[in-house]
Amino acid sequence: MSLKKWCKAKIEADMEQEPTKVHKKKAMTSEKASVVKKAGHANEDEFAALIGGEVVPGRGKTDVVKNGNNFSLKKVCKRIQFALYSRNSKCWTESSPSAMICKDILTIYPELYEEYKGNKAHYKSLLQNKMVAFKDHLSDPANLREYLSLVFTNSEEVDFIVMKDGTNQHVFKAMEAIDTIVKVANVVNSKARKAGDTAEQKVLVTIPKGKGYKNLLELEIRNSSAGHYAEFLCVCNRDSLFELLTSSISEEAVFKNNIIVRGQAIQDFEKNILSS
Repeated sequence: MSLKKWCKAKIEADMEQEPTKVHKKKAMTSEKASVVKKAGHANEDEFAALIGGEVVPGRGKTDVVKNGNNFSLKKVCKRIQFALYSRNSKCWTESSPSAMICKDILTIYPELYEEYKGNKAHYKSLLQNKMVAFKDHLSDPANLREYLSLVFTNSEEVDFIVMKDGTNQHVFKAMEAIDTIVKVANVVNSKARKAGDTAEQKVLVTIPKGKGYKNLLELEIRNSSAGHYAEFLCVCNRDSLFELLTSSISEEAVFKNNIIVRGQAIQDFEKNILSS
């Protein structure tokens, strides 16, 4: 067989083979994370210029400040990471009952990732009891409000939450946004969706969607590698949050063409931000 004919036959044979299945990972790639981070910094600069404020560097909840008023800008991406704490993190708020429950959950894991990896079923079983207890804790509206205040605002450090949509900046009073979630939230545990899954590995804060519910916040333990092991993770579905807040807090006032201030934020924004 000539080389040309052999190559043609090889290509045809390869095309007939079943395509290799690609399992998509949930974790964001470093390249995408870099793009999101840069977009976030650009958004902070843009919003600070709009209101005559200052960008606050670092990883704290406050991104922009003006006249002692703190703004937290939520990233323009599908999933917003609100918290990622390891056992030895210095960011645990010891005065928060919810934070201490989260920290206690991590005590079930052995020191070494390899030990966990060798007996995952055992630790998933231990996690079930912890996550059911945490779900019960957050099912109390007062406890849910306390936890959301912690992860959204660092326990009321933040005054305003800002979400960009297209070219518009939507501004909400932080605690009004949190109370809006608490009013409609249903806190549940995750279910086993397919064979091999273990139920009750997450706590889900869900909100109404039609006749059912959809996930708003997902609280889980990250054990993806030795570098990301025994970490408490809280992520928020950005579009669900934006839709809930804009539909529930309908009163609005528009400033400088693209700053849309909503609900209780209107009076404070006019008085404390635009008047000086």
